[in-house]
Amino acid sequence: MDKKRAIPEGYMTVGELAGKMGTTVRTLQYYDREGLLSPSSESEGGRRLYTYKDMIRLHQIQALKSLGFSLGDIKNRLISLDTPEEVAEALTGQAQSIREKIWQLFIKCQQ
Repeated sequence: MDKKRAIPEGYMTVGELAGKMGTTVRTLQYYDREGLLSPSSESEGGRRLYTYKDMIRLHQIQALKSLGFSLGDIKNRLISLDTPEEVAEALTGQAQSIREKIWQLFIKCQQ
């Protein structure tokens, strides 16, 4: 039996998503439990299925995490990316957060 045929086109399993994004299945399961990233669908056999939109959301989570945001803060900052305007707004906000963090580090170094 070909596993690839069991997964609908445009979807990937939790393992495939983890592999593509350099994380672990366990991390994705944790994000699901915490309400950060839930699968878009489920296969007939009960496998969690993710889309490329989910992959973008995971990328947001990873980017915010690398900036030092807590998972609680990340949960509050995640936004939908349905339109180019929403993407631009998210990037503008993220750029502002980075500028503020740089400024705080600069001030801390001056003390």
